[in-house]
Amino acid sequence: MGLLKLGRPMVSLILLTGCSVAGGLGPSRPAPTPAASPAGTRSPENRPPNAGRNHPAGTPTGTTVDVGLAVVEVALEAVGTPYRWGGTGSSGFDCSGLIRFSYGEFGIELPRISRDQINAGAPVALDVGSLRPGDVLGFSAEVGGGVTHVGLYIGDGEFIHSATSGVRISNLREPYWQRHFIAASRMVG
Repeated sequence: MGLLKLGRPMVSLILLTGCSVAGGLGPSRPAPTPAASPAGTRSPENRPPNAGRNHPAGTPTGTTVDVGLAVVEVALEAVGTPYRWGGTGSSGFDCSGLIRFSYGEFGIELPRISRDQINAGAPVALDVGSLRPGDVLGFSAEVGGGVTHVGLYIGDGEFIHSATSGVRISNLREPYWQRHFIAASRMVG
């Protein structure tokens, strides 16, 4: 499936982000995130009216994987959109805002806060082999801490999230993400 093989170069992890968590994580407290996104991607405001709502080629309609892939497709259209703390739309997203927006395009309403989002679905094992496109991934700013950042699993170890550098793609196999990956949740199926 072309959607899962993005072929984007890996970028060093250098920045931290703030997510919507109770009490406000804000920009001053660390949450995971890497560097700049690739140029030339479309933001949500110039996405075609039904982008993300069509069934990806070769997937059966109405399946959990189909819904997950469609949600991922919506999120991928936001790559390059700027980070905005508390942001939930095309002018900017924070991490949980991106997840909520992507699922909301299909009428699936998720909580607004990162830790509430991770608790909204069914728990998934924390190994790449157990994850499906569309699973919400939870990360902790501090090893051993609670969920302070979320991303959306794409496939092949990659996930999309909004960081201080904007909406971008990262890889769970990077040592930083491995250390901070603490939860996964399936919202559909």
